[in-house]
Amino acid sequence: MKVTTLIPNGMSMLNLIFGFLSIINSIEGNFINAAFFIFLAAIADGTDGKVARKMHATSDIGVEFDYLADLVSFGVAAGVLLYLYSFSTL
Repeated sequence: MKVTTLIPNGMSMLNLIFGFLSIINSIEGNFINAAFFIFLAAIADGTDGKVARKMHATSDIGVEFDYLADLVSFGVAAGVLLYLYSFSTL
């Protein structure tokens, strides 16, 4: 494995970590922090593709890993945040 492929995958991993942190904060009731982590995940998601193209480090597994990170950060984390926030006032 080349070292250049680790940098874009590291950005995808950062995206995934921010998604998990958002889920944890949503469960604990810290909705502002959860939304902030989704915002940070969006920044990490925007940079990983650019970095991979600049370093010529694209791979099939990297693309699939990016999809997984996006699913967690913008699908699951955003859904958990909206679900728990909407029921927090009941």
